[in-house]
Amino acid sequence: MATDDTVGDNAAAPESGDRDGSRANAASRFFVYELRGTAPLDVAQRQALSEFAITERANSGSADRATRALELLGQGVGIVEPSGEIVWMNHGLSRQTPELMRRFSDACVEAIAAWRRVRSVAGTVRSTFRAEGRWYDVVMTPILAAAGAQIDGAVALLVDATATRRMQDRLDAIDQAGAALLRFDEDELNAQNAAERLRTLEARVLGATRSVLGFDNFEYRMTNRKTEQLELVFCSGLVPLGIGERIFARAEANGICGLVAATGASVVCPDVAQEPRYVRGLPGASSTLTVPLRLYDEVVGVLNVESTERAHFDDEDRIGAELLGRYVALALHMLDLLVQERCETLRATSTTLAREAESPLEELTYAARELESRAHDDASRAFAKRVTENIARVDELLKNAGTAQRGILGAEEFMREFSREGQVDPRFAGRRILVADDDEATRETVRDVFLQQGCSVTACIDGKAAIEAVRAHATAGTPFDLVISDIRMPDANGYEVFRASKDAHPETPVILMTGFGYDPNHSIVRSGQEGLHCHLFKPIEIAQLLEESRKALTARG
Repeated sequence: MATDDTVGDNAAAPESGDRDGSRANAASRFFVYELRGTAPLDVAQRQALSEFAITERANSGSADRATRALELLGQGVGIVEPSGEIVWMNHGLSRQTPELMRRFSDACVEAIAAWRRVRSVAGTVRSTFRAEGRWYDVVMTPILAAAGAQIDGAVALLVDATATRRMQDRLDAIDQAGAALLRFDEDELNAQNAAERLRTLEARVLGATRSVLGFDNFEYRMTNRKTEQLELVFCSGLVPLGIGERIFARAEANGICGLVAATGASVVCPDVAQEPRYVRGLPGASSTLTVPLRLYDEVVGVLNVESTERAHFDDEDRIGAELLGRYVALALHMLDLLVQERCETLRATSTTLAREAESPLEELTYAARELESRAHDDASRAFAKRVTENIARVDELLKNAGTAQRGILGAEEFMREFSREGQVDPRFAGRRILVADDDEATRETVRDVFLQQGCSVTACIDGKAAIEAVRAHATAGTPFDLVISDIRMPDANGYEVFRASKDAHPETPVILMTGFGYDPNHSIVRSGQEGLHCHLFKPIEIAQLLEESRKALTARG
């Protein structure tokens, strides 16, 4: 009921005499009549109610303390009879609209009827309804007429539950989005490589973070277990750290992200200007929210969100981000397990195959040597020798298959054919190529193949050396025509080599390589968004590497 200064305190039984008591009863009935639409309060009735409230305040004494306490409870407190009549209400309830008070009364009537049906002393019950664009809870406790008698009414508390309901709806939406993150179709996964799986997950994570949490500018970082570096996985709207800039899961000197990753405690920063730990991310940022990504009880990364508005984030944002972060951590962990499982399965299969083929190959080798020793002419001896060499080659391939994720296939045969034919592809002649791989055999093999094709090749043993070479050549005005880099290297990963190459000379194409698709730093996805020419999965056929290199150089001009 909308009143001006109308108050309904102690409307049922004041201590100021029968006259005031009757006015109190009348006042309570006025409320009920207006709720039911049968007798709206007129000016005189409103005035009488106001006078009654003033009298009650004057005579209040110690009861005033209880009245003030009641005023602190929710949006109102009232006593409701089985008929729906509100026989007493506090000031807060009296100020509510007729529609809201009607719904309050109806909830009590339904509860009283339910209590009477079960014929037992019931406990507190709750009813929720939506009115006037907001959600409300009515918390009700039964009143007994006398010991053992039937329920005679209800004491009820009206609470604005809009914020709680909004939070619950948000948590439900996060749960649904989290379930979607973890829902992978088996056939789809088997048909995808690691990068394709991660791109699928990335689209889901970015979509959920934007739509469910309402964040636009954020980044997900995962902790490298060996180095403790917080490596970027997914990013939207923020400026990534520069090449060579790193943050670690440490409480000091590593920004808010490092603090959260080290302690596992979320940080809501209302004003970055007052936070010395803040590390730049969003241009013009004013406030941030950083929460840990938890995998069970372990902190495996962070979600960092930024806004240009001061004090933009609150506890609801923090709780929602923490919950979604758990789903993201679990989904990333599942993908890593799938990739590692594939790697281990392939290694085990290759090792078993090599072991089982060992005895037949030894017998073939012995037979080929016998054939060579018994040959009566040069042609027969040459044929037997080639058979022996091919058997030895097969044996070598099988033995190396368990670690083939680090290898290049077909290079020796390619170079032998080149030695016989001597044909150089003109698209390679004179080109400057950088090859970076911490595996010496792979690095030297790729270098030798491109040298044979007439290229000028710079071979780097790790990511740091590759970045330095890229920058030095660009500064000297002789940028590389092509950069080929492994993804997993000490000091700098494949993405950092890619980013440094593009920063030094945007036109330089980059090819990234990885073993069995294992990409713990998610370099493929990140660089793929920013212009990577292609990625190749080891073991790589040399013909495939050369073909992709031709395409890259042709596009480069």
